[in-house]
Amino acid sequence: MRAAFALALIAPLAACDPALIGADRATVTVAGRNVTIVAPPGFCVDPAATNVSASGAFVMASDCALLGSGRPLAEGDAAPVGAVLTASVSAAERDGPGSLEELQRFAETAQGRAVLSRSGRGDRVRILAARSRNDVLYLLIEDRGPQPIAGIEPRFWRAFLDVSGRMTVLSVLGFEGAGVDPTQGLALIQRFADRVQAANRGAGA
Repeated sequence: MRAAFALALIAPLAACDPALIGADRATVTVAGRNVTIVAPPGFCVDPAATNVSASGAFVMASDCALLGSGRPLAEGDAAPVGAVLTASVSAAERDGPGSLEELQRFAETAQGRAVLSRSGRGDRVRILAARSRNDVLYLLIEDRGPQPIAGIEPRFWRAFLDVSGRMTVLSVLGFEGAGVDPTQGLALIQRFADRVQAANRGAGA
């Protein structure tokens, strides 16, 4: 559990072509398992930022308009907020049955906070809120360490879920000044997780 938790947070460095990329989705093959990542309405997968390696897969999605996609929103869909979405899938097998409670307890340790940190500085990380819903753990994280991308809001939501036997971590990363508050962020990441679960239902153990 802990190994998969750590590996799923690290974007693969060596890239190759994913199995399939559509406007709002990418199907990647990770250690022999197919995992489909489906973005919420209004977000499109960025092919240039989708990587697959021996350690896992990384998928990024952003506002379709920014990627030049003309995919319209369906009636009732909310327009994208100022955020990018990411998904990391670990190639590691689960090292135990685990549970959302165990995962949350690990995340709250010094080692877990270091893993959650975008800079490896666990002392700059706080877990502000935790939610569990439909076999998904949601953590609201504050990371005051150095940021890999300028302008990213230090507070962000992450979701942890098992997809086809692979630990998958989803994130909603808002831009400073874009007005992505915690309530918006939670609603968005829950919608993201729901779509990923629906797309992979019945695929693998």
